[in-house]
Amino acid sequence: MRSFCQIFQFPQLLLTVVIVLLCVGFWPLSAFGHQAGEFYQKAVEAIRDENLEQAELLLQQAIKEFPAYAEAHHLLGIVHYQRTQDPNTAIPPLKQAINLNPNFPQAQYDLGLLLLKQERMEEAQQVIQQALTIYPGFWEARLTLAKIFDQKGATDKAIQEYEAVLRQQPTASEALYLLAYQLMQGNHTERARELLIRLTDQHPEHAEGWYLRGRLAEQQHHLDQAIEAYQHVLQTNPDHAETHYNLGFVLQQQDQPQQAIEHFQRVTQLHPTDAEAYFNLGVLLVAQHQLDQAEEAYQKALALRPDSVDGQFNMGAFYEFHKHDLQKAKHHYQNYLNLGGTDQRIQELMK
Repeated sequence: MRSFCQIFQFPQLLLTVVIVLLCVGFWPLSAFGHQAGEFYQKAVEAIRDENLEQAELLLQQAIKEFPAYAEAHHLLGIVHYQRTQDPNTAIPPLKQAINLNPNFPQAQYDLGLLLLKQERMEEAQQVIQQALTIYPGFWEARLTLAKIFDQKGATDKAIQEYEAVLRQQPTASEALYLLAYQLMQGNHTERARELLIRLTDQHPEHAEGWYLRGRLAEQQHHLDQAIEAYQHVLQTNPDHAETHYNLGFVLQQQDQPQQAIEHFQRVTQLHPTDAEAYFNLGVLLVAQHQLDQAEEAYQKALALRPDSVDGQFNMGAFYEFHKHDLQKAKHHYQNYLNLGGTDQRIQELMK
């Protein structure tokens, strides 16, 4: 059985979200140039129409009318990034927005996201924590902070922040998923199970949530529940290779070899370089007396992993007991011994 990987991404800068926040934000007073506010509003409309070039020009005009317009600098930075995908063009206007308005949590947060794009994690953590100091209820920023702790290996801090996110936003799918993952790693299985049930109830299309439910059920030897969870994954994502692999393994344990074979075959189609899937497929095909297909699976596995001790042993046993070709069997048994195999029967046979 293979281990599973934690999967998360830091959020992207999303113009639609930013606009919603900005439309209820600060607007310059007419004494400082009412025209600046009009340029800003037109820029927001241009963004909604996906005309970023026009939005950029309008924001520059707003800033010319009112240089201290923090929100215009902020939105200009976001537009720069959306147009160029280059954080270097977006960071200066965001920093200027913060200089003009130090109590601007959205600008702090967006700056943190751009610093993460540049892998400047310590600086990103600092500005995102500042955003939370200004606005403790900013759960999206808290979730990103939790992910930073997660990536840094500060598990206890990450768990603390994920829990805080869920107190503020009980249905936040990423927080539910990532907290459940961490708790599973720490063997806090009941709490993890409760979170995963909540996640898949609230977000039934969350394939990775169902996948973790399957893994947890499998670890607890609830194989029927594991199969059900894995089937939910495949309803949402039919090409989820790890689910096909694990489902094949569970079905093998449930004495459903032909179905298990189908899932391992699907893994080899999705990932033709997956040696483990070919090895497992070979074992199942031998048990079903499909010897030619088994030989082909073993050969593909060993072509990918010639240093597999178990693979060389299995191939030797296959030729010895199923193909009755002792010469080929001895070739693989010798490879097995050269790789450190210690089976006494093989040692005696090779003498």
